[in-house]
Amino acid sequence: MKTRIFLSIATTLSLTVPAWATDGDRADVLLQLIRDNGCQMTSAEADQMLPEHGFDMSQTRDIVRGWAKDGMVDMNGFAGIKLSEKGCKS
Repeated sequence: MKTRIFLSIATTLSLTVPAWATDGDRADVLLQLIRDNGCQMTSAEADQMLPEHGFDMSQTRDIVRGWAKDGMVDMNGFAGIKLSEKGCKS
């Protein structure tokens, strides 16, 4: 259930990513956007901010899943993306 809520943020995005961007580059950009937003991003904030930076739902979901496996996100009931202490470190 928590994973479903957490990943729902990624299913609402619709823009495509430029062909030149690698997954690592995009993950770094996404991480910085979330850190700049106080290390968390609600679904509403993501709906507004992430498409402006070229993130689509598939790419965002894949990046966030990878972070979850690496312990970089807090999966404790936050409706959106919330970085763990590890993920929030600059």
